[in-house]
Amino acid sequence: MIEFRTKKIRKNIPQEKKKEPETEEEIISKKSRRKVQVSVAIIFAIIIFLFIGIIKTISSIDFTIFLKVAGEDLKKDAYGHTNFLLLGTGGGDHEGSDLTDSIIVASIDNESKLITMVSIPRDLYVKDPEVGNSRINEVYFNAKKYYESSSEGLSYMQKKVEEIMGIPIHYWIKLDFTGFKDLVDAIGGIDIYVKETIYDPYYPKDGTFLYETFSLPEGQHHLDGETALKYARSRKTTSDFDRADRQQQIIYAVKEKALQTKTLLSKDKITAVLDAVKENIETNITVKELLTLGAIAGDYSPDKILHKLIHDDPTQCGGFLYTPSREFYNGMFILLPAGGFNFIHLYSDLNFNSPKIAVENSKIQILNGTKRNGAAGETKQILKRFCFDIIRFGNAGSKDIIETTYYYKQDSRPEAMNFLQKIIPGKESTILPQEYIENGYTEADILLELGSSYTESDKYIKDPFYYLPAATPSTPTTTSETVPSSDSTSTQEAPTTATPQI
Repeated sequence: MIEFRTKKIRKNIPQEKKKEPETEEEIISKKSRRKVQVSVAIIFAIIIFLFIGIIKTISSIDFTIFLKVAGEDLKKDAYGHTNFLLLGTGGGDHEGSDLTDSIIVASIDNESKLITMVSIPRDLYVKDPEVGNSRINEVYFNAKKYYESSSEGLSYMQKKVEEIMGIPIHYWIKLDFTGFKDLVDAIGGIDIYVKETIYDPYYPKDGTFLYETFSLPEGQHHLDGETALKYARSRKTTSDFDRADRQQQIIYAVKEKALQTKTLLSKDKITAVLDAVKENIETNITVKELLTLGAIAGDYSPDKILHKLIHDDPTQCGGFLYTPSREFYNGMFILLPAGGFNFIHLYSDLNFNSPKIAVENSKIQILNGTKRNGAAGETKQILKRFCFDIIRFGNAGSKDIIETTYYYKQDSRPEAMNFLQKIIPGKESTILPQEYIENGYTEADILLELGSSYTESDKYIKDPFYYLPAATPSTPTTTSETVPSSDSTSTQEAPTTATPQI
């Protein structure tokens, strides 16, 4: 019987009593396939996105029917999505063994067949009167100690992430470093392209308080489990956000390697993978839910996986955080959300509940038709953080436009309109004014003309980076604009260095 460390997952799983086949030819026989399918389904369900392609490859096997019958419906939110919290910890004798080194929220959209992952930075600061204020990566550690229970600590971490992201989390999965290394080794290593040379002289040495040097030059590499872990964890000479990006890169690499036939049909590899994960994973997913998750995997395409980051560059997609002065937080380096968590809630709503918008990638132009100076530039900054492609912004032909209007092409209404209307209400039209046509404003999928009905109302969104509280960054923050005095038509960024004002 396969057992995982979990509160509910100790139910019996049907096993074949037949002696284990000795050759790959035997293992792919009709009877032996059933055991392999169960194993693969469970692996996929636990690691979820690492093994998205496995069930896809063998979904034609009739045993999928058994999975659907034996399974149990997955929990879903109001949108029909199933949401997961994926956590990576040191475990064992690693420094900070219960600190969550990797925090990823992932969502399965059964309608669009998209899987979305958003990484949360470990240094995000959260207030918590129950277990104590701390960085988000310490919440599980504090809650585990407070409740004297790992599962209760994980459930508490789940609730805290729900508050941060503004979406329900149905399941949590925690994998420690040992399990990660063994998993990568079990599938024969992974292939990674290193975008930029990594040199980290302060990588923590296992079981000690000492450091060792980790370096990896730019280029293509085949990584074993130990090297892959270092690649995922290294942060001293790069940013925490670079690390989050590398962690998601590894997820893709493991998925691609698992998809290979030699991995799928090798009895030894399947066994090694199971051994790697079963002792190093905690989850609240039941066996029946695992079977259901494995059964539906065949409906998903491996290339429909979106990954996003939450970070501190306000000029880029996901840039909602800033670094306050350390003197306000006992010398700690932390990250805070500019303007509170409402923007992150909207960002979650966009990525998890409207993933088609990212695939659509509509091009947007913004024109200010009001006397509010800088409205187009400020709105551009907001929308860029929500990952919209702003190809141009500037002034409209008049400053006396009252009603905010979205213009788009007659052939189809962009999916992006659903989200844009949530934050910037306005009417819609498929008839572009003649003056805009004459000015060549036809390359955008959506032309947003700002009117005073929005800019002079309480619904107007001010850029929070212009109005940060007293705990401002200790180093100047680079933004694409200072507080604007006017809008001029432009397709270029004009970076300036400015410290946000109160």
